[in-house]
Order: sequence, then C-alpha cells, then structure tokens
Amino acid sequence: MLRLVPEGGTAAGEAGAVGAAGELVVNGGWVVAAAGSVLLFCFTVEAAVDGAETPIDVADEFYGTHFGDVSGWVQGQYPSHAPNGAGTRASQAQTGPGSAPLAPPGASPRAEPDKDNKKRRGRIYVTYTKFNQNTYRYYSGRTSMVVDLTKPLDFQAYLAVAFRDMSHHVDENDEPKGAVFEDANVDEFDVGAAIDYGERYDDAAYWRIRGREQQLIDFHGGAQSDTGKPYRSENVVRGVAKDNPWGRRFHGAATERWGQLHPYTGY
Repeated sequence: MLRLVPEGGTAAGEAGAVGAAGELVVNGGWVVAAAGSVLLFCFTVEAAVDGAETPIDVADEFYGTHFGDVSGWVQGQYPSHAPNGAGTRASQAQTGPGSAPLAPPGASPRAEPDKDNKKRRGRIYVTYTKFNQNTYRYYSGRTSMVVDLTKPLDFQAYLAVAFRDMSHHVDENDEPKGAVFEDANVDEFDVGAAIDYGERYDDAAYWRIRGREQQLIDFHGGAQSDTGKPYRSENVVRGVAKDNPWGRRFHGAATERWGQLHPYTGY
C-alpha cells in the first residue's frame, strides 16, 4: 500500500503539453511530505548506503527541483507555486489527434537517450485508486511522469502517484481531495517514450493506461454520469468518453496487456 502523502483524465478534457523541466509544480509542502514518508526514506537511505543516487537526487536532476537541499528550503530560496498552475495549462479536446498515432498497441516505443548516452529517459503512465472512507466508494485515476529508465520502475511508478496525490499536476485534471480519502494506491503502470506530454498519443503505453483507467472505473461501479443515483464510484465522469473514437483501441490495448478487468462500456 502506498503511504506517501502527486492523469485523472475526464470526458470534459485533458490538459496540454509541457516540457519535462516544468512538469512538476513544486511547493514547500512536498519536502515535508517526502521527508515524512517511510517508503521514500527507506529507498533514499538504501541508495545512499550503496553510494548510488537517491530517489530525491533523481527527482532533482530530472525536474530541476530542490528536494534534497533542505537548508535551501529552510532559508526560503525556493518559493512555492500555486498548485493548480492554471497559467501553464493548455486545454485540448479529449478525443486526441486527428491522425493515427505512430505506435501500434502491443509495443512501447524505445525511450530516447540523453546527451551523454548513459541515462535513458521515458514516461511512465500509472493508474491508481483512492478509497473514500465515508462513502465506501473508489475514485480511479491515472497520472504520468518523466522517469529514468535505468532506475527501478516500480518505485518511480509509486513516486509518480505520490506526486499526483500531494499536489495538482500541471498536465492533469482535478480529482477528489480531503481527509475522507485514503492515500492513492498504484494499480498498474506502463512505460513509453513521450518525454513531451504532447506526444503521448505516439506511446502505446498511453493507449493501454487510458483503457485501463476506464476499465478500473467500470470495475468499481461506473462513473456517476453513467449510473446516476445511487452513485457507485467517486468518478463524476468517465475517463474515456463513450463516443471517443479511440475508445475501443484503448480498451483493446489495455486488455491485451493486463487482461480484461471489465467489458467495454463505450459505443
């Protein structure tokens, strides 16, 4: 279970592309949450003992953040930013690009090497759930993050969800928040090569995670827009619109990768 306290796409729309350096919205509260995380602490100590980069070092290097500079935060060198990042988000239709993606379902593209050819970056896509202790219903969502493919991917999947849980991610939509929701738990993850989020439709992994998110919503009772009252899940709207022209492809890609969690519910 993920005990860290950061794409829940909806039929209303998804957000636009941003560069890797601007992907995380940083605020001082992250440092406190990360330092208080037993899981992150254990991974960091283990890496430090082995003389390797810690998870915090990896995050700082790739996102231009300063999680590891505790004294800098104390001295106020790194100002907080508003979590919603409304000024940096560009709206785009959920149906996706007009032409077919380059990568077919079933195989993820190769990740691009960086300049020194020693490290490889890619994008990890993750589905997750959050349980509402008052209603006993689940919220299902997805997120993504640029990752180092030479590092353990399972931990980076947990880290991506932790970042999603802690602060609003600039390329995601709003999700339920509050003390009534337990911390997010990782469901499945997959890896592609879209360093630029705007190129995600070229990632077969993105197709699969979109289909998985919708199957996860349906598995937990369906979106409120589908079922009406009494509600069965905390998802107000679907992850993939019923009339989304890519819907069946998303569903088929996810089913091929993880098996069918729930039958297709689109048109």
